[in-house]
Amino acid sequence: MGKAAKHESAPAAAKPRTKGVSKNSAEARRKILDSATLIFGSQGFARTTTEQIAEHAGYGQATVFFHFKTKSGLLEACLEGALEQAKQNLVPAENSGTVELVRRLDRAFDNSPTADFFARMLIEFGESSAVQPVYSSFHAHVREVIAAELVRETGADEHRAATAAASILSMMVGIHAEQRLETKQFSRADFREMLLNVTRLILRDLTGSVGADP
Repeated sequence: MGKAAKHESAPAAAKPRTKGVSKNSAEARRKILDSATLIFGSQGFARTTTEQIAEHAGYGQATVFFHFKTKSGLLEACLEGALEQAKQNLVPAENSGTVELVRRLDRAFDNSPTADFFARMLIEFGESSAVQPVYSSFHAHVREVIAAELVRETGADEHRAATAAASILSMMVGIHAEQRLETKQFSRADFREMLLNVTRLILRDLTGSVGADP
């Protein structure tokens, strides 16, 4: 979810590098993960080197390998961290209403390194046993957040709310994919309004169907 990164080259190093293995282990790990998420999302896993990541984070490659052992190990840590960060970003405001919630979910990933990372990794490793479950877990979380608000707002039963939430999320995913392809006829705001209009229609239908036979 979110817009694909526009720049293919790795960002420049943020600061002079610390030689050897950093004594501040937690800080080094965090900076390396942040840099790896950013650069993997910008140019992909295959085109990124651990040297680029180490340079951007301000450390030597020894620190990268000390914490993550391999480039693949670093990717797995990025996936786990990105999933947790994404979930934290999607904590909804209490009783916000479904339309406002969807608006906030949609905005949460504008210009987000986490969103770019997810999108790039899904393209590069769409069927990967490492990437696909993480992406699925994230989508399941978003559906649950939307469904819970639908139940609260409309009183619909959990099955109807889950189906409606899946429909809204499918529209959101499609919108985010389409806006990366169509940049002339429709603006980002236009695509967001499409999503919100579909959400309003689903809400209207769901409200009208409460208590009715399936």
